Amino acid sequence: LHKDTIRLEPDAADPDRHLVAFTFDAITDGSVTIYYFAKEGKDCSFSSVYPELQTPTKIPFQKGLAQRFIQPSGSGVDLGFFSLDELSNPSGEVFPLVVYAEAYPSPEEGGPSVNSTRAQITLAVLEKHNNDLQVKVIKQILWIDGVRYELREIFGLVNSTEADVADSDADDTGKECVICLTEPRDTAVIPCRHLCLCSECAKTLRYQSNKCPICRQPVEKLMEIKVTCPEP
Repeated sequence: LHKDTIRLEPDAADPDRHLVAFTFDAITDGSVTIYYFAKEGKDCSFSSVYPELQTPTKIPFQKGLAQRFIQPSGSGVDLGFFSLDELSNPSGEVFPLVVYAEAYPSPEEGGPSVNSTRAQITLAVLEKHNNDLQVKVIKQILWIDGVRYELREIFGLVNSTEADVADSDADDTGKECVICLTEPRDTAVIPCRHLCLCSECAKTLRYQSNKCPICRQPVEKLMEIKVTCPEP
């Protein structure tokens, strides 16, 4: 799911209700379930704290890239009943919007057994900008065969064909280590998640300053990342 594409659209049949739309890629068939004001339960399951507001329904999809998803007409909710504070602030781990995308790999595709679950869950709040409600993603979770992973963005990863970094706030826009300016970046600073060092410079950083060279936050640990570039 491309988190920067998630948005709310008015239901043409009932403009007071909102529908969730986004772009996603899928290499297998699966389904999407939209929850409003949902809380996480056991085994990364979700349920609405206002069951009378909406009945979550699994919406199937087929595999394919750059697909556009939009909730079926009539399945959205009227968010006008809630205050801006309720929409924009998670309360007690209750998120105003949850997108649960589940994959159904077939055994022929090397997928897991029918008893296992593989899902990507996007948790978001709703903020008002210029009188329109906009979606702000708070976190994304992967649930794979009973193990929960929380996705974190790494600032500074570059596309194999571009020299732009993902973090537009960083001063440096090259692929080289910001210390030696020669070796490629392959080590991220934790917790700020700036990918800005080569492995050799990372070894000496903690003994010299112990601060991220980009944002100056203290270094808790260093994470080396191996990036494999696709063949042309």
